[in-house]
Amino acid sequence: MAKIISIINDKGGVSKTTTVMNLGTALWLLGKKVLLVDNDPQSNLTLTLDKTAMQTTCNLYTWMLDRKSEVPVYTRYDGFDYIPGSRELGQLEEEIKGKAGSDRYLDLLLKAISRAYDYILIDCAPGGKTLVNMNALEASDEVIIPVRTDLYSVAGRGILMDKIDEIRELQMLSGKPDSELLRVAGVLLTQFDKRTEMARNVKEYFKTKAKEDPAMPLFPMEVRKCEAVNKAPGSQMSIYEHDANSTAADDYMRLAEYLAAGCRQVTRKITWDPSKWSTKAMSAYNKFIENQQKEA
Repeated sequence: MAKIISIINDKGGVSKTTTVMNLGTALWLLGKKVLLVDNDPQSNLTLTLDKTAMQTTCNLYTWMLDRKSEVPVYTRYDGFDYIPGSRELGQLEEEIKGKAGSDRYLDLLLKAISRAYDYILIDCAPGGKTLVNMNALEASDEVIIPVRTDLYSVAGRGILMDKIDEIRELQMLSGKPDSELLRVAGVLLTQFDKRTEMARNVKEYFKTKAKEDPAMPLFPMEVRKCEAVNKAPGSQMSIYEHDANSTAADDYMRLAEYLAAGCRQVTRKITWDPSKWSTKAMSAYNKFIENQQKEA
């Protein structure tokens, strides 16, 4: 079954959506079958993947509201699918809270289709202990915590860990073995600029915390500050279509390689380079845009 990973941080502006889009594309470039899930009412991931999907009435909201409805899986590239979000996700909590198992709807839905994928990445909403986020965590095997290298991101660490610990405790009470409990795959430093003292201090802070608490490791790579990664979504692109030679493309590929190797450092093959990433991604992207234009 697929490894299901939530990308989550209570704080906004830390590159959650950017990480889902670019890590998902990097895993696909490595030959993995990938599904991206937009679990955020802002639906920025959906706008990046396929802006026309914002008009569909078959999306994550309608699927969770009526679990017998059509499965809202759409294809971006061959082997690279997505489930669009919608702004109605913001009202889902009021519509399902109090119903039996309402915090596990997404878990049950994704488990039913997970055999078709190697990885399922969930883009989570900022802003606390919402029912949509609790659904994402309950469905996940692991979480990735993107952290912007500033003081406020450090301050939010404890709140998120409390939420993860609560999920783990509930899972233990339900009889799940330790090997199946929700775990933190790692903290990912984003928009990282080693020239600034703040970035260096934040990195040192999380390195120290990782030594004190092995349950919250720090990934051995950072996503360096890169203007190209901010421009790519405007053209419905990941960084691999927009600028495969950028630092961000290299950083997200290293993260993908690390995850695919079971969270172990790997030696990159010399023959696997940015020009090949770009060729594969752009070929698929051009077909995707051509199909969009035909359907318009």
